[in-house]
Amino acid sequence: MRNPKLLIGGLLFLGLLIFALAGPTIAKSRTKLKDPLQISAYTPYQAVSDEIPIGSDQLGRDAMAVFLYGMRLSLGVGFVAGIVGTLLGVLVGFVAGFVGGNTDTILRVLTDMFLVVPTLPLLMVLSISVDKWDLLTIGLLLGLFSWPFVARTVRAQVFSLSQRPFVDLARLNNENSLEIIVQELIPGLLPYIFLSVSGAAVGAMLAEAGLQILGIGSGNLATLGYLMAKAMGAGALGGGFAGQVLLPAGYLTLTFLCLNLINMGLDEQFNPRLQTTAHGE
Repeated sequence: MRNPKLLIGGLLFLGLLIFALAGPTIAKSRTKLKDPLQISAYTPYQAVSDEIPIGSDQLGRDAMAVFLYGMRLSLGVGFVAGIVGTLLGVLVGFVAGFVGGNTDTILRVLTDMFLVVPTLPLLMVLSISVDKWDLLTIGLLLGLFSWPFVARTVRAQVFSLSQRPFVDLARLNNENSLEIIVQELIPGLLPYIFLSVSGAAVGAMLAEAGLQILGIGSGNLATLGYLMAKAMGAGALGGGFAGQVLLPAGYLTLTFLCLNLINMGLDEQFNPRLQTTAHGE
């Protein structure tokens, strides 16, 4: 039976993804400018009009065009951070859960240390040392701080699965550790790995927006967080430019809700305890 949460979340996220990918094309089709992001095409914070439906930003650009381009950039940041954080977390979690012993203890202590380290001061220091911010740099930095949550989840699942009879049977069949991981453990962990990717991606997108609002991060990458930060700094909510805050905030919120619906749907689909509860057994 299809899980309705998974289906609804997947369809909505697909729509948001298509909208983000088509953003630059939409921006070019709705303007007479050769470059939709042309600086000083309008007066900074020019009032809302038919040509610029949410006004212009502090650089005199069409804020709607910045939003249409920014969707793809923010999703890119989330994708890079999600992949980096998940790869590191899965690697640490697999080694800790499968090898066990002193290795598990050391990696668990390391993971707990990273979990309690305040990331904001570190990001503030790193933001000073980075000469040029780009999508890859932001994604890598945010991904490096998201792996401990992934490692803890994956470690618990690997530790549980490695105690199952089918793993003992694989060892009796003389399968080596790599074969057991690839053939026996990873297939059962794919839903949790996707949960980790989507969770890290959403967290990175929201974190990037928060850092921009705090004045930390890229000053030249027009992400949704950048548009929100500059608009809020100029008093957009009370100055007739609420769309410059509400549109990107709405897109980020919808992305968060869609991926959480997918996460809940996958959890219900593959978690035996939730399946039992759903069927009333």
